[in-house]
Amino acid sequence: MTRRVAITGFSFRFPGTNNSQYWQNLLDGRNLVTQVDATRWAQDSLYHPNKNHPGSSYTFSAGSIGDVSAFDAAFFGISPREAAQMDPQQRLLLEMSWEALENSGIKPSSLRGSACGVFIGIASTDYAYRLADDFAAIDSLTATGNTASIAANRISYVLDLRGPSMAIDTACSSSMVAFHQACQSILSGESVQALVGGVSLHLHPYGFMVFSKASMLSPRGLCNVFDASGDGYVRSEGGGIFFLKDYDQAIADGNPIWAVVANSAVNTDGRKSGLTVPNPEAQAALLKQVYADAGIAPDAIDYIEAHGTGTAVGDPIEARALADALGQYRAKASPLLIGSVKSNLGHLEAASGVAGLVKALYCLRHRAVPATIGMVTPNPHIHFDAWNLAVATETVVLKPTGKLVVGINSFGFGGANAHVILESHEATKAKHAANTQTDALPLLLSAKDPVALRATARDFAAFLSDQPDAALYDIAYHAWFRRDWHEHRALVYGASCAATAKALLAFADDHDNAGSAVVSAAALPAPAGLAFVYSGNGCQWLGMGKQLLAEPLFRATIQEIDQYFSLYANFSLEDELAGDNDRYAYTEIAQPALFAVQVGITQLLRARGLDAVAVAGHSVGEVAAAWAAGALTLPAAVEVIYQRSRLQGLTKGSGMMTAVGLGQAEAVAVLAEFDASSTLVLASNSANT
Repeated sequence: MTRRVAITGFSFRFPGTNNSQYWQNLLDGRNLVTQVDATRWAQDSLYHPNKNHPGSSYTFSAGSIGDVSAFDAAFFGISPREAAQMDPQQRLLLEMSWEALENSGIKPSSLRGSACGVFIGIASTDYAYRLADDFAAIDSLTATGNTASIAANRISYVLDLRGPSMAIDTACSSSMVAFHQACQSILSGESVQALVGGVSLHLHPYGFMVFSKASMLSPRGLCNVFDASGDGYVRSEGGGIFFLKDYDQAIADGNPIWAVVANSAVNTDGRKSGLTVPNPEAQAALLKQVYADAGIAPDAIDYIEAHGTGTAVGDPIEARALADALGQYRAKASPLLIGSVKSNLGHLEAASGVAGLVKALYCLRHRAVPATIGMVTPNPHIHFDAWNLAVATETVVLKPTGKLVVGINSFGFGGANAHVILESHEATKAKHAANTQTDALPLLLSAKDPVALRATARDFAAFLSDQPDAALYDIAYHAWFRRDWHEHRALVYGASCAATAKALLAFADDHDNAGSAVVSAAALPAPAGLAFVYSGNGCQWLGMGKQLLAEPLFRATIQEIDQYFSLYANFSLEDELAGDNDRYAYTEIAQPALFAVQVGITQLLRARGLDAVAVAGHSVGEVAAAWAAGALTLPAAVEVIYQRSRLQGLTKGSGMMTAVGLGQAEAVAVLAEFDASSTLVLASNSANT
């Protein structure tokens, strides 16, 4: 059977957008390019319109993700000192790796020690340049914080992953080549699953200077892909991580599947007219190979996410390769649909393949292709009609049913080419009964400190507010069983997404009006041993302990208890346990019998090497718990249980007790309303009982 790879989840950081907004931003045709974040460096002193002016760049237009200084180092077991020496790209990769696993419905802790690979595309060393500007700041942690290989290795270290772990630099195709390597590792059996992606951040002006000197950047700060005005690309930053898994295993494990990888391939331009000039023959050869090996005909392709950088040289060469390999083999009435997300985001360089892959996944999910913006006058060097190509200049709705095929191009400026083919996944349609659930569902939140817990509550509230019709049961199930539990936890109750979001916000803002809808607490420390819990009255039944009397130690314990019990009572507990006459309706008999069984079982467990480091008891069980803890000797415990049961027996018929689903304050208010002065609230066991 041919093995296949599934994409089960992902996380990303792109300019001017987040996970919930990204698709809508593409549909709205938004240009998310702005300027380099003002906190990175003093741009005014480094800008000059003349590319030949030394020590300057003629543009700082860019896609920016904003502040990258925030990082919860303690969450990943990293000291503040080490975090300060770490390239923010490493920090971002750790965050996205954790999020990608949660998005896949996989507890990160479940992967410890597994053959999970890590493949990261990374090329920028901006942070190292910053540190090199201040030699005195270099210390013992600088090397690991700024070495590309560690960007992958640190993920493996933090999550305890034992598969291959590597960083890959092929310039702009780095993340797509990493994706290909991850797929090959899974298909060969080398890895069981893999975290794969890429990252690129603007942390030093060096990159802008060198690329402006090479005339690669658009002076206008616009990425006009396939347009006559295309005069270079716009630098952008961000990153993303995908979780890949063997398809059959993902199905068996019940993981969500965003897409299936139909095939992937890489090649290199080889000798050509210039080191950084693309080679159309090599690009076309790659496309022909990858689709032929996948058994996919050119006319079965629904869309190609092109590399499409908006350069005067690169765009026509890529278009010609697409035409030679695919366009010419399609019917004239069905030209090959192409586009590029770089028109919206700019060029994420080493992480650009990530941006293309994420867009492709959303295209498959929503069965539509958003417009490539900024195309007004087609590039005259691209013969769209003759080459049978069509750019999506407005949203194109794809076929409503059946398999969809989307390809993604990614090229490095040194000639490293990569292509990935994704196919839509048709999930099995399960039949669900109509949801008549009206009771509040418990949503579990957890974090490693109280501040993070409230931030998590706010994030969940935003998610539920954005999706008021989402299946709350599924969300709650995922939170309970598909996420790791951290030390600080909160249970939030709501019968709808809106009600749950309201309670979450109240908790996040530390408002009292969260009321009984939220319960929060810190988890207990790691268990140091067993705890014994001794139950109260009401669990007795005819025949309890009868078979245990066949155990010599248990019988000897009951007989020892009987010796002390006979000083006060006129009946034998051994006889009650062994007999067939049910007298447990009498509390004078039921309570001592329960106590005797509890002590006998405790002695049996201790004899087998099982002893408790902590005990707890409820009602009658408190007596046995006190004995087990050493607070009472056995003779004293026997006297307590006898006197307790005798005195309670005297009150039989003189009162009643009931359990109600009310909090203490609510119960007192009800009693006051009915002037029930002879009725008291005896015990408050929880917020609702």
